[in-house]
Amino acid sequence: MYTILSFVTGLIGSMLLLRAWCWTLAISPRDPVAGVVWKGTNWLVTPFSYLVRPRGNWDLPTLAATLFVALVQVWAGREIMGVPASATAFIVAIAAMTLRWLVNLLIWGTIIYCVLSFFASRWSGYMALLGTLLDPFLRPFRRLLPPIKGFDLSPILFFLLLNLALRFLVPASMGLYVF
Repeated sequence: MYTILSFVTGLIGSMLLLRAWCWTLAISPRDPVAGVVWKGTNWLVTPFSYLVRPRGNWDLPTLAATLFVALVQVWAGREIMGVPASATAFIVAIAAMTLRWLVNLLIWGTIIYCVLSFFASRWSGYMALLGTLLDPFLRPFRRLLPPIKGFDLSPILFFLLLNLALRFLVPASMGLYVF
């Protein structure tokens, strides 16, 4: 039961983070992918938009909804498995769960970006969107690691660092770090 809940909350949380990032980058909800994310999360963001207003480039209602979904998952984990035991670990677990979803979203985005780069002409619209979404994260790695014979190695370095981050985020998101 907890596995199903974890999958559903992870999917919703990732979609909410993607929606917030699309808002920040001013990607129109008319884009096919952004439109699916918008329609799939509107039911949850709308009630939060009555409580919290967006400010500038920050979609605060969506981020509040993301934290709420993370709270639900961490609370369910506490009820089912008994962790996190302390209030501090509970709060850290909520933040770590949100970061875990973000890292997983970036990992999958990087994988899809690398696979689609081999078929760039056929999937050019999706490739452009993924490039727009991932470029702010890949740009520092591109400065650090220039292309070698036209082959961009920055997504590989980014992917490895994201997986390293997951090694710390997964236990923290489950409330296993005792504070």
